[in-house]
Amino acid sequence: MSAPDRPWSLRGRLTGRVLALVMGAWVVTVALSARVLDHEMNEMFDEELSALVETTVLYLDTAQTGAIPRTLGIETNDGERVLRILAPDRADVAAPWAALDRDGYHDAPGWRILRRSAEGVVIEAAHATTWRREEMLEAALAFLVLALPLFGLLLWGLRRMVAEATAPVARLADRVAARGPDDLSPMAATALPDEVQPLAQALNGYLARIAALRRSERDFIANVAHELRTPLAALRHRLQLSPDADAQAAVQTVDGLTRRVERLLHLSRLDAGIGLGRGPADLILVLRLLIAELALRARHPLLFDDGDLESFEVAADPDALAILLRNLIENAAEHGSGAVRITLSGGGQLRIENPADQPRLPEGRFAPGPGSAGSGLGLSIAAAMAGALEVPMTLSTGVDRVCVTLDFAQAAARPGGGASGHAPPD
Repeated sequence: MSAPDRPWSLRGRLTGRVLALVMGAWVVTVALSARVLDHEMNEMFDEELSALVETTVLYLDTAQTGAIPRTLGIETNDGERVLRILAPDRADVAAPWAALDRDGYHDAPGWRILRRSAEGVVIEAAHATTWRREEMLEAALAFLVLALPLFGLLLWGLRRMVAEATAPVARLADRVAARGPDDLSPMAATALPDEVQPLAQALNGYLARIAALRRSERDFIANVAHELRTPLAALRHRLQLSPDADAQAAVQTVDGLTRRVERLLHLSRLDAGIGLGRGPADLILVLRLLIAELALRARHPLLFDDGDLESFEVAADPDALAILLRNLIENAAEHGSGAVRITLSGGGQLRIENPADQPRLPEGRFAPGPGSAGSGLGLSIAAAMAGALEVPMTLSTGVDRVCVTLDFAQAAARPGGGASGHAPPD
């Protein structure tokens, strides 16, 4: 089993790689510069030795006496630079390198020496190689320290440039995220760089294919439902006229199939956006008509508490409101295990509650509840219709019951015929 892909950021990856490339090139440049600096500083140190020897020769040449000053031949206080003068009539001063037999530059372990014979004496001037190396490293370190602010400036500039370069991608993602689930219109591909244009075009093509599939699905459902209504009505009529007991028992099956076809028509109508006007409609009148119709074939009693209200107008199409309430009441009556209680409060909260042996809501859009013989369309249509009517719907389960709450407070019609948050209907 392969490990899941780790999340990564295009901005962070691009910034890190560019920064690593620049820093790598900078390190190589510093290394090459250090070699050149080492060569140049060694030449400078050699010139210092040569100048020291020339100055000593000039001093000996202009001295009033031939005596060699006592200070000559003594090492410096740090032991890193040495000057000694060897005379034939004097004992050799000890040196940390072996005796040299010719003039010129010499490299001994730990030392760089310049030997020169002049005025009857031998002059040797030397630098410790460790001292030279330390001086070179100090110069290279100072060079590197001065470059540190440039690294910070480079990092800041890279982050800003990468952020500006990837901003169109972030804006495209925000526009996609802000879209509604049913918005399949093409994305505007303006103000996008050439590198992002193929992504926007591919997304628009994908949205067009989804829209075509949804149209085909909606047309198929509508056509099938319309084509089935007439044969089912004819079949029910023939079964009712038949004296056969089995035929009479099959009428209920045909009625159940007819209700499923009606729900398919409701779903097709909702997907097409038909009948979603703003009414107004009398919620209590619609409920009473539905309860009177559904009570004739409901398995359990339908108990309605209207909260002592004579009417309650809402800004909704009456047919759409009836579809919403019919699906919820039918679901409660068909899948519950006792009387269905329908309660309307004065504030517009409608509760449809029914007892259930196994109170559990379906998990998917078309998933029927546990133990249900239905197709799972009822709650799906109700949820979609409530969203289209902008009526908040809440589903909850208790220990032994299921409750659906519809909040019509915001959809309540104003006295002038309008609705809160909506323009008055035409």
